[in-house]
Amino acid sequence: MRAAIRSLRLANLKPDLATDGYIRKLNQLKKPVHDAEKESDISSKLDDPNQPFDAKHLVSQIEQECVWPDGYNDTTKWGKEDGNFAHCLSLAARINGVLTSPAFKCVFTSTDQQLTQKIDGFIDSSRKLLRICLSGIAYEFNAREIFANVIGRYLLTKARNRDFVKRPVVVIVDEAHNFLGRHIGAEDYAARLDAFEIIAKEGRKYGLNICLSTQRPRDITEGVLSQMGTLIVHRLTNDRDREVVERACGEIDRSASAFLPNLRPGEAAIIGADFPIPLTIQIRKPEMKPKSDGPNFQEHWGKDKSTLADA
Repeated sequence: MRAAIRSLRLANLKPDLATDGYIRKLNQLKKPVHDAEKESDISSKLDDPNQPFDAKHLVSQIEQECVWPDGYNDTTKWGKEDGNFAHCLSLAARINGVLTSPAFKCVFTSTDQQLTQKIDGFIDSSRKLLRICLSGIAYEFNAREIFANVIGRYLLTKARNRDFVKRPVVVIVDEAHNFLGRHIGAEDYAARLDAFEIIAKEGRKYGLNICLSTQRPRDITEGVLSQMGTLIVHRLTNDRDREVVERACGEIDRSASAFLPNLRPGEAAIIGADFPIPLTIQIRKPEMKPKSDGPNFQEHWGKDKSTLADA
């Protein structure tokens, strides 16, 4: 698959080599492709993860990669199909499943402005806040986790390029337990989605800071929690959640954390290196309240009294 992606990048850079969007290799001459790969302005881009390619031709290109390295008594050509494509059928089925999935429609078929362009526009502007909502992304194929990780990777790349040194950025990740410590794929070829973990560990020196919001501290990896300088802790009733807070902050002991289950709605404790003891604060209600209420069972179930009578 890596060879197919490399060939599709070449097809995007040199469209004259491509037939129907991909490079044919079955019984074809090698020289035009090899010469193009050696061009100075192309060779450095073929292995660049940011170099675009047309994913809808990926299966066709994989089939073209499954050929003998040489033709019959002719080393100037690739040979016939070597039969290995039969072993790639399950991979081809998974690729087609992703390409046609509604969850990835915004990636492969959308004509809207690219998200990376919107992020670049925000960074170059005088605006203070950019909100990226993933509520419209389906859970199929771990789409939400993948999109979030791609955003984190893009920000991390810009940070390593020193884009945030003169204008520091704070990334706020809501429901952070859904995006940290995640893997996709089977055990043999699992890919770790670790963009935000890397940001927490090394982003600060590049001007890229992170703020994590979660209702399940126990699902945040300890390596990330150990990098958090300040914790704002609301009421915690779960013993494991409180233990995580105690481990993350060396200055808080069990007696000091015993009051966490007794915090009232809106109350929080600030814990960190700048606070010798936990500081209790009262958070004001927001002017624009979030839509976080669940369904009103008494209101909606009360309308259908015949259902209760039948039951």
